[in-house]
Amino acid sequence: MKRDMQHLQPNTTLQGGKYRIERVLGQGGFGITYLATQVSSNRQVAIKELFIGGSGQAINDRRGNQVVVTNSANQQSFNQQKAKFKKEALRLANLNHPNLVKVHEFFEENGTAYYVMDYIEGESLRTKLNREGLLSESLVLKYLQQLLPALEAAHKQSIWHLDIKPENIMVDRYGHVYLIDFGASKHVEPNSTLTTSLALAYTPGYCPPELLDLSNENPEYYLQAIKDIGPWTDIYALGATIYNLLTDSIPPSKRRLDKEGRRAFSFPSNVSSSTRDLIVWMMKPDKEDRPQSIRGLLVKLSSTEETLVENPIKEANYGSTNQSPKDSNRDKKFNANVLDQNDDSSLWKYIIVALLVGAMVAGYIYYNGNMSNNKPQVEKASYQDYFDK
Repeated sequence: MKRDMQHLQPNTTLQGGKYRIERVLGQGGFGITYLATQVSSNRQVAIKELFIGGSGQAINDRRGNQVVVTNSANQQSFNQQKAKFKKEALRLANLNHPNLVKVHEFFEENGTAYYVMDYIEGESLRTKLNREGLLSESLVLKYLQQLLPALEAAHKQSIWHLDIKPENIMVDRYGHVYLIDFGASKHVEPNSTLTTSLALAYTPGYCPPELLDLSNENPEYYLQAIKDIGPWTDIYALGATIYNLLTDSIPPSKRRLDKEGRRAFSFPSNVSSSTRDLIVWMMKPDKEDRPQSIRGLLVKLSSTEETLVENPIKEANYGSTNQSPKDSNRDKKFNANVLDQNDDSSLWKYIIVALLVGAMVAGYIYYNGNMSNNKPQVEKASYQDYFDK
């Protein structure tokens, strides 16, 4: 029997016609994200639908628009995921930061759940890296400067993202970045209990060592796992992310980090030593050796950027090799303007010097002519004598 399409079709409406589906933006193991139009305002939004359809974990199917659980044994698991999905939506709705996607509405329909969020017209940093090649150090640090306060806002509410990677960071055409996909995030209550399950999707290279133990289903590991999760956990993944953007290489594994230390990293020669130090610090295998808070990392980032300003030649070198043609043309135009200004300044200096020299020569001739009758043996003066005086 032919199966129905596993996503909603274009022009499907939700919430009694409030939203109209346009197309699929992306699909993961636990959800499908659509581009949709809010009909009343003709505004584009993104809508995420709970649909557990990944390989080996599909516990639901679609019949028309309806999402149905494949058998009664999977109903409890689906209900648990729906409760987690709702918590994810509520957590995002309560986060208010310009570099986090804003969630506006949650609802249940078609046998599953949805939440509506802002639509970002842009691309992921993974797509940008694949399209442009290595990103410049200055650009990566600008992105990091935006992401850290957003992550700090989440951490202040005891929310850990736990799946930071280039695929989960969007950038719009203005260079504004957004941390997205909190589907793997965990919320830790003040009494050190998790409000969601510990199930995680690990991404090789980006997963900090302390999260690897969470794959063990033995309950005795849970309490320790809770204590191990903290700002340092997201900091590790963020360090791995910026390393990937600068190198287009998979970040080193824990085994390599333990064995080789700093030698496990392969930085391009045009990446400054201060940025290398920053990444190595963020990706220390032992969580106690990493930055313990976003605030401490921001202080370090500030000193890193100051070092780059103090060493503009190095900055220019990596900019020339990694910038896009558009950026390169812009910088050439900027440099040309600076040269024009410098040329104008130098021209005026020559004119002023020439006028001064002419005045002194004229004065000397006048003085020598008037005094020749009284002092016929006056020695001739050189131009340098006047400058020395």
